[in-house]
Amino acid sequence: IEMETDCPWGTEAEYKLLGNIDLLVGGYATIALATLGVCANILAISVFCNKSFKSNFNNLLVALAVFDLLFLVVCITESVRRNFEDRSSNTSSFSGLATQIHHRLFPYFLYPLHNILLTCSIFMTISISIERYLAIFHQSAYRKRSCLWTLSCHILPVIILAIIINIPKFFESKVVLEDDHSWIDVTDMRRSFEYSVYYQHWTRFIVLGIFPLMLLGFLNFRIFIHLFIFKSSTSKEVASFIITLLIVVIFILCHLPRLALNFYEALDSENIGQCGPPVWSMIFHVFSNSLLPVINSTSNFFIYFLAGKNFRSSLLRMLKCRKEPEESVFSKSSVICDINSDVCEEGKEVTEMEELENTKLLRI
Repeated sequence: IEMETDCPWGTEAEYKLLGNIDLLVGGYATIALATLGVCANILAISVFCNKSFKSNFNNLLVALAVFDLLFLVVCITESVRRNFEDRSSNTSSFSGLATQIHHRLFPYFLYPLHNILLTCSIFMTISISIERYLAIFHQSAYRKRSCLWTLSCHILPVIILAIIINIPKFFESKVVLEDDHSWIDVTDMRRSFEYSVYYQHWTRFIVLGIFPLMLLGFLNFRIFIHLFIFKSSTSKEVASFIITLLIVVIFILCHLPRLALNFYEALDSENIGQCGPPVWSMIFHVFSNSLLPVINSTSNFFIYFLAGKNFRSSLLRMLKCRKEPEESVFSKSSVICDINSDVCEEGKEVTEMEELENTKLLRI
């Protein structure tokens, strides 16, 4: 009884505010932004798949858009489940049957997939920065790289690491079936104090928080010094780095609140385990873990659109059902590029590095 009186329980008004914020922000706003992001990422993938955008850098942007697209789709299903579905399903009605199917998919598919895709998005941002670092500081090795090399060294490791890190997520929740009713419950492992502290808080805080931030900071700081302080670069290298930097900055801004909340929960884990999280942290959680990751996965398209002249023109041509400009008037071995254009004509004998240098996503 004494322990209960020491717990800082929220007031009825605070819990009502939490419910309203969860419905408006975690429900309607998140679903609307995620739907916009799904459409935006589909458009970005369609544009980057054009031959004129073919390069290792743009291939990684396609991979990032695919991860973000799938993440947003799962975010929509999760927002619907948390805000608009009944906690308990009844198979006597069609909506109840659909809810039960969702319940069966959640513990062993949707919930782990949600975490895997978020991890893929985080590591893919790191992979893009590593690609820019290699393109600038190790150009001789970069010229020899192929699309297969990009897939095996930049994309597959991201997927494999994301799955390994999130294996415990497959064992955190379960479906409880009783007669015609079903609901989702957490497992004993997830309730374990040791599991919450060492994996949920500290392991994920370091692996998905501190490590990505430190690595992104190191890579992009070195590139920034090389490009803007020593000025030993071309305008094409600067253009590719600027788009990478914008992606990284928005990534950090959208994920820092989540990391801050995770750090607080790790420090106060004993008290939270006894009394539950305070109301302010649950309100903060709606923004940091629901809305901001969706904003991050939606925003990259607008970076490309606002900063890339060629991206805009290719997108408008695609929406108007116009074909890309023909390149047949040039010889097969020619490379003709205007420094003020985003994409140059490329020939058969162009190396990957030359192609990258002649491909400009941003207009300077």
